[in-house]
Amino acid sequence: MSTERLAAQLETRIFYFYIVDQTPERIKITMYSTPYTLRKQGEKWRNASANVMQMSQELIDSVVATVLSQE
Repeated sequence: MSTERLAAQLETRIFYFYIVDQTPERIKITMYSTPYTLRKQGEKWRNASANVMQMSQELIDSVVATVLSQE
């Protein structure tokens, strides 16, 4: 798990999160103590069906852009 806190911006709000695990087809993060798994489907990233909470597509796009910029 990454100890570096990352930030994703959505409109005027900033959402902080940590990367738990990352593969080319999956990104696992924690955001405000809630785990999220994002899966790549074609060219888009989506919520994994097992997520307890669902993230909006706009926030997913912002999180993925932040994660991929760290590579």
